[in-house]
Amino acid sequence: MCFTRKKRKVNKFLKKNKVAPYILHEDINQITTEEFLKETITCKNCKQRFDLRSNEIKIHCTGCDQFFHCGIAGKCNCSECKTVMRDNQIHNLSWCVHCVPKTQYNKEKKDGIGFCNCK
Repeated sequence: MCFTRKKRKVNKFLKKNKVAPYILHEDINQITTEEFLKETITCKNCKQRFDLRSNEIKIHCTGCDQFFHCGIAGKCNCSECKTVMRDNQIHNLSWCVHCVPKTQYNKEKKDGIGFCNCK
């Protein structure tokens, strides 16, 4: 019975988010680059859909794990939100305006460029 419920949830998820059926391939190598780039990502703030080729999605929010192209508070500058990448570059985590404290400094940034305070 648990398997039946799980299957229903997956089907409901597929219908709601319009995930292409080829994402469910057991062998991920069967997906071509063109098929992958046809996928769309929805901006959580304005609910518009963007394909992966457009580069409109600016950030993946650290707080809510959603994608945004607008409603971006910026990159956090605190020491807890910095990580060092493989090529020794420093990466600052990004936040949306919904996940940061409501202060004047944390207002929406144009094109997602700027800094914010996470705490």
